[in-house]
Amino acid sequence: MSDKTEKPSQRRLQRARKEGDIPKSAHLSTAVSGGLWWLLMTFQAPNLFASFVRMVQTCVSIDADRSLDWRLKAVLSAAADPGRAALTMSVCGLIAAVVPELVQARGLIAFKRVAPDLRRLNPIEGFKNLFGLKALLDTGLMLIQMTVLSYVAWNAISAWLAHVGPLYSLEPLSQLALATQAHSRLLAMVALSQLAPAAADYGIQRMLHKRRLRMNKDELKRENREEEGDPLVKGRRRALHRSINDKS
Repeated sequence: MSDKTEKPSQRRLQRARKEGDIPKSAHLSTAVSGGLWWLLMTFQAPNLFASFVRMVQTCVSIDADRSLDWRLKAVLSAAADPGRAALTMSVCGLIAAVVPELVQARGLIAFKRVAPDLRRLNPIEGFKNLFGLKALLDTGLMLIQMTVLSYVAWNAISAWLAHVGPLYSLEPLSQLALATQAHSRLLAMVALSQLAPAAADYGIQRMLHKRRLRMNKDELKRENREEEGDPLVKGRRRALHRSINDKS
C-alpha cells in the first residue's frame, strides 16, 4: 500500500462501483431513517391513536344481544380503520429505512457484495482489520455517539421524572398523551444528535474508499495504455494506413 500514492482513475472507480465497492455510511442511513421515522410518528401517530380509540369505543358499544356472527363482523369492521393506519405506518417505516441506503448507493444493487466469498473468512485479514485505520476511526466515532446519546437520554429521563408525580392526577388518556409527547421529543433529540456524527462518518467513509482504491504509477500507466490503446499497435496501424494510401 505504501507505493500506491496516485488517485484512482475514473475507470478504477467505475469498476469498483460495478462490484458494489462504494463509499457508504451505516451511521448516516440510521440517522436519516431515525429522522424520517420521527416525522412519520409526529404526523401519523395522532391519527393512529384516534383510530384505535374509535375502535375500542365501537367494540365496547356493541349490542351483546346480537348474534355472534353480527358481533364478529362489527369488530372486524371497527378494526379495519386502525389496521389500515398501522399498515400505512409500517410501509412508510420500511421506506424510511430503505431510502437512505438507496440514495447513498444511487440505486446500485450489487449482488456480488452479498454473495458468499471464502476470502472474507481469512483470519489473518480479519485480525489486521481489527487494528486498521477504519477500525480505529469507527471506534472513536462510536465513543462520541455513545457520549452524545447518554447525554440526550439523561436529559430526557430527567425531564420525564419531573412530570411523573403530576401524571397520577390525570386521566389515562391524558397520561398516554403526555407519554407520547415525551417519546416523540426523545426520538427527535436522538435523531438530531446523530446527524453531525453521521455526516462525519460519511466523509470518513469517502476518504477511506479513495484511500483503498489508490493506485501505483505502474497501475495508472497500464490503465491509461488500455484506455488509449497500445502505442506500438497504434503505430503499426498508422503505418499500415499510410502504405495503403501510398499504393492507392
